[in-house]
Amino acid sequence: MDKDEKTWLGVLIAIFIVFNIVTLSPLVPWQKWMLWSDQTPDERIAVEFQDYEIRLPAEGVEVKTGELVEFVATSNDVTYGLGVFRKGGTMVFQMQVVPGHENKITWKFDEPGLYDIRSTEYSGPRSPEMFVEDAIQVVP
Repeated sequence: MDKDEKTWLGVLIAIFIVFNIVTLSPLVPWQKWMLWSDQTPDERIAVEFQDYEIRLPAEGVEVKTGELVEFVATSNDVTYGLGVFRKGGTMVFQMQVVPGHENKITWKFDEPGLYDIRSTEYSGPRSPEMFVEDAIQVVP
C-alpha cells in the first residue's frame, strides 16, 4: 500500500469514527431518550397489515404528548411500510413491516394534533390506497 492509499484509508477511518461519535452521542436530541435509557413504553399499539389494508385498534389511537409509545406492526403477506405523517404531509417516522415478525418502533410525540398513517413501501398495485387519515390523535 503506497502513501496516498494509506492517507486515504486514514481519512475514511477518521470520517467513520467522527460520524459514529456524532450520531450516537447523547447530546443529539433524539438519542437522549432512545439509546441511553431503558424506559418502558407508556402505551403499546398494534398495527396489522394484510391484503393492502391497515388495521388499527377498534377504539382508535389516542396518545399523550411526551409519552413513549411502542408501535408493534405485523404483516401476514408481504412487506409494507408503516409511515406516520403530520397534517402538512411531512413524515414523522417510518419503518418497514416484514412479514412474520413483530416489527417495533418506540416514539415520543412532541406536538399534539392528528397524524395520518400510510404505507411507505411499494407492496403491489394497491399500495397507494393504504392511507388512514387522522389515525393517531395526540393530546396534550
